[in-house]
Amino acid sequence: MLSFRTVHTLAGCLLAADADAELLGWGQPARLLLVHDRALDCAAPARIREMRSLEFPLHRDDLLTDAAGLPALLHRLAAGLDPDAPTPYQATLHTILGLIRSTAPDARLLAWAACYDAIDTTGGQPRQARRIDAVDTDGRGYRLTRLRGEDHPLLLVNDTSEAGDVHATYRGLVALLSATAGYSHAIASTP
Repeated sequence: MLSFRTVHTLAGCLLAADADAELLGWGQPARLLLVHDRALDCAAPARIREMRSLEFPLHRDDLLTDAAGLPALLHRLAAGLDPDAPTPYQATLHTILGLIRSTAPDARLLAWAACYDAIDTTGGQPRQARRIDAVDTDGRGYRLTRLRGEDHPLLLVNDTSEAGDVHATYRGLVALLSATAGYSHAIASTP
């Protein structure tokens, strides 16, 4: 189970990803992020950890500008990470994990996230919004929403996964976590 400090740090990591997305501008294709942590000082008794997110590159055919196709893409990607059927996405994952392992042998995969543009109708009027949806290894859902023209995003963290209380990408992100479950505890144990 992830500690409160880890959940709080993951929320901060999503805010940093939003700031990076703000620099890229609006109208970008959907992006996937792989969130991991690593120990900063292995000799320290409390083992202080640092969290990072890495973009998981999508193939040209999978780049989406319409968020409606994102849930299906997440499930397709999760199926492509099945160890019994070697795919280019599997090679990409192994390369990324190998690079992480070379610098941080005790790193842990903590979450998958999707960053995309959407239309928000919460206030009754449709407005362009950027969303970052994430799911951590405990199944906790995160949703960051930045309305275009607003200075500050709204970040919601949902500890429950009730059927009617999850975002559209939730199940696809859970599928990605399941597909990479063998890597969640320690990247060092990857083949």
